[in-house]
Amino acid sequence: MSKTVVPTSPQTIVITDENQEILEKVVLSEMTWDENTVMGNVSDKYTGKPIEGVCIKVCDQEYNPIAYNFSDIDGNFSIEGSFGPSIRIIAAKKGYETISSDAIPTESLNKKALNLELSPAPSHGLVIFGSIKDTQQKPIPAVRVTIFRGQSLNPYDFTFTNQEGLYIFDNIEPGNYRISIQSQSYIERIINIEAVRDQHIITLEPVYLKRKLLKGTIYGIITDKNNVPISNALVVLCNGNNLPVQFTYTNEDGIYTFYKLEPGTYSIIAK
Repeated sequence: MSKTVVPTSPQTIVITDENQEILEKVVLSEMTWDENTVMGNVSDKYTGKPIEGVCIKVCDQEYNPIAYNFSDIDGNFSIEGSFGPSIRIIAAKKGYETISSDAIPTESLNKKALNLELSPAPSHGLVIFGSIKDTQQKPIPAVRVTIFRGQSLNPYDFTFTNQEGLYIFDNIEPGNYRISIQSQSYIERIINIEAVRDQHIITLEPVYLKRKLLKGTIYGIITDKNNVPISNALVVLCNGNNLPVQFTYTNEDGIYTFYKLEPGTYSIIAK
């Protein structure tokens, strides 16, 4: 922080024909700020150059917003508001890391300027944003979304949709990708996209999934008359016309299972 002085008013000095000078006494005075005003300057931490368009927010000690403003072409800012005993400062601009201050006693700001320095933000790649809905346009949560680069079979990243059916990928490098959308209850979808370097956020069209036609299962246990499970027993599944459609054998616990069955009436024959 540094003290700031107020520029003096212009004073006229007259030089006569005899080349005589009339000297005027110039007095500099420190600037008096209202206790409800915060002023300062924002610059690049590494180049020292002023940064225009930085959003500076003044918050209370619990980060509740009070007032905000933007830095001008010279990096200067001035914010007025009703400030308490202490405040916090948040400064943010695209391309720079956001900074947030510790609690600052407002009385210490009297006649002083806040000098803020922003560091350039590291590159985090591109962001892909999408949504998944059913055919009734209702969001589908908990859908697995996997992204692959090019024709690679190895996943580049994966995530799941939230309760609003939204998903996000970040740290995406420019290139061609395919996105696999999988759910136990819906038919899988594959979409292909191209991530271009100048697209910081890629917003995809909503994907609508159709429900799978889920088929039935039949399972049970085969025992003897003493209720002891029988292993390796033959179990034949017949349709409504008593024609066999599947067969299997019980495991060591006497359990059998049939699956992927169309709706209808079935019967079981065991041996």
